Amino acid sequence: MCEDIASLVAYVESATLAPIEPGLHTRAAFLAAAGLQASPAALSEEKDRGKYLGEPGKDGAATIGGTLVSVLANLSGQNRTDVANSLEFASRVAAKEAGPDDHTSKYWEEFKKSILQIGWSKDFVDGQSSGAENFSDYVIANVRNDPLYSEAEKSVIIQAMESLRSQAEKRAFFRKFTAGGSKGSYGVNAATVNNGALALRFSCFTFNCNAAVDDYLIFSIKNIKADVQKDNLDVAGNQRTIDNLRSKIEAKLDQTAGDYIDSVDI
Repeated sequence: MCEDIASLVAYVESATLAPIEPGLHTRAAFLAAAGLQASPAALSEEKDRGKYLGEPGKDGAATIGGTLVSVLANLSGQNRTDVANSLEFASRVAAKEAGPDDHTSKYWEEFKKSILQIGWSKDFVDGQSSGAENFSDYVIANVRNDPLYSEAEKSVIIQAMESLRSQAEKRAFFRKFTAGGSKGSYGVNAATVNNGALALRFSCFTFNCNAAVDDYLIFSIKNIKADVQKDNLDVAGNQRTIDNLRSKIEAKLDQTAGDYIDSVDI
């Protein structure tokens, strides 16, 4: 194992993740609080996080903490597992580091620092914008006009966003990670394979409002003031590094995935 890989392994092993608290971070508790009930199959404990992103050969989507990740059909099963593992690991590191500021730009700064330590390298970061009328419509319009994404990536992100906001059960799960009173944040993500290499493209949105918002997907903000900060991130996967870190990351995560990740039907 080369020195660079050894230092990344050391980072993973020493990282502190936000814990998943029994009775708090469970889908059953989320749904009960929202007056909803899922089928037993929906509450099954799937150990392979990649399964939540659908089967190879089909576009898929899931929420992982505060990120709505969309994957193109060309991702293999192992690709999907690596994407899901990486996103949950970085999300929980960021949540631990940001603490009470987990619905602010600090969370996304910590998220980016972590994702770049586990086999992903940065291509570019840019962008800030403000002002919105409806949160999810704003995000959809922003993605549609963003040159960061290919047309295929835009299509699957928008499809996933529209599907998520129409599914009360899925939205209730996502809301717990994204709504913090007058502050909220969430990311949208596209994963694909370019020239044989995994690629992740993010848009992270942070909302700061002058009134409490309980759902940052469907809430209309026409009558409140809302400032929106956007941060784009484009990262490419180093498969050799990801292969070397996979077992270490999975050991760091909890055995089951169902308390932090939820599939989205598209």
